[in-house]
Amino acid sequence: MAKYNPYRWWTTNAHRKKPLKKSSPLLLRIRNGDFEYSPFFEEAKDNAKLYDDMYNDFMKKSLIKDEKEKTHEAHQYAKMKHIKELKLLESGHDEEVMRLYQLRNELEKEFGKDLWDECLKRQRGKGTTEDIYWWYKKKTKMGFTPSEIAIKFGRNSTKGLR
Repeated sequence: MAKYNPYRWWTTNAHRKKPLKKSSPLLLRIRNGDFEYSPFFEEAKDNAKLYDDMYNDFMKKSLIKDEKEKTHEAHQYAKMKHIKELKLLESGHDEEVMRLYQLRNELEKEFGKDLWDECLKRQRGKGTTEDIYWWYKKKTKMGFTPSEIAIKFGRNSTKGLR
């Protein structure tokens, strides 16, 4: 179970993989999942389902006769799950924007060209982040990328990785 953080009470961060250092080669960081879809979105989906379950459960078990009052009370009963969902979606969006910005900058630094807009217009391979990397390599006609060289020669930034 994840440790409770009073400043980020809406998330558990349970299924996060530790990102590699910024000095690690870009290809290894991509393979590690440092630029993948934010796990906050999956957690938000779970909270939305919990909200629906709690709401429907209250509606079935409640003895309140007035329908408006019953729906209001059911919403109040499950409201925190909805609030968590909204906070998670907001955090996921912020994180996603930041990750995409970092990926774009890292790809430009690695290959010396900004092909991001052209890249977004095309579907590469299976649509993974690593496919973007190989597409950039093909478009720039680069023999070996700095990441491949660092991995091949076992530079300090790749110790313990691979």
